[in-house]
Amino acid sequence: MNTVIILLITFPLVFLLSLLFEGIDRKVHARMQKRIGPPIIQPFYDFVKLFNKERIIPMTASSRIFTTVPIIAAAASILGASIPVASLIAGSNVGGDLIIILYLLTISPIMVMIGGSSSGNPYGAVGFSRKMTMLIAYEVPMLICILSVSVNYTSLAYYDIVLTQVKIGSLLALARPSMAAAAAAFVLCMPAYTETVPFDMSEAKTEIVHGSLVEYGGPYLGLVKLAKSASNFALSFLAVSLFFYTPALLERYFSPELGGAMLLCLVTTLIFMVFTMTVPRTIFARLKIGQAFKFYWLVPLTLSIISVALSILGL
Repeated sequence: MNTVIILLITFPLVFLLSLLFEGIDRKVHARMQKRIGPPIIQPFYDFVKLFNKERIIPMTASSRIFTTVPIIAAAASILGASIPVASLIAGSNVGGDLIIILYLLTISPIMVMIGGSSSGNPYGAVGFSRKMTMLIAYEVPMLICILSVSVNYTSLAYYDIVLTQVKIGSLLALARPSMAAAAAAFVLCMPAYTETVPFDMSEAKTEIVHGSLVEYGGPYLGLVKLAKSASNFALSFLAVSLFFYTPALLERYFSPELGGAMLLCLVTTLIFMVFTMTVPRTIFARLKIGQAFKFYWLVPLTLSIISVALSILGL
């Protein structure tokens, strides 16, 4: 019961943080392009605006799937983000381990793919194909990275791994060569997961008119965008707390009881999101799907395999 209550309390916090971080991302992106950009709270305006629009379902769509998928995607993303946040707030494992978190965060893009293909629009089908290809490309290295962490520390419990960094007084990415390789592979997978340029092939507006989202509008589009914002926040927060938990270096000054650790972790997450999502989509051009797949199975996959090999050797 306590777990349910903590998660329910965390849901609105994740909702606010996800949209706030998206607003900051859009503002920084605009400034890097020498534009004024929208206000930081623009994502909140957009969310409310979309929910006030008419619900339109294409005649060619499978209506039940088309309308249900955005709800599942948003719920899975918010829950996936709430588990690590709630665990740090509670000071214990809340809701599940790393496998459950990654499972929930994977449900969201899968649901969007299904929703897009159920619309009956050919662009949605192309978006489904591209999204599935990228899912295979980045999901395998990410799972191997988590396997490497579990081999090193014999646990998949999220908070136990965070606590390990506090006990050793070091970031996990700097603790061992195997963890450095795992952290590098995980970070490289993040732009593809969040569909940030140059890995936004499945939503390429100039090529396939937003892909799986081509027929979505109104509240359904609002939920899909919320799911993406929550997933982006969750993945950045997860990467920071797993591999770069900065409060571990300053435990004396940022104790969890005072809330300082959470605040520092959120600030680090925001900085991390800017460098892994905002900067790449500002300075890079879109890759072809074949180029992206080749990159992920050459670089991040190789790094993740090296990480597991080093972990087995105890390095």
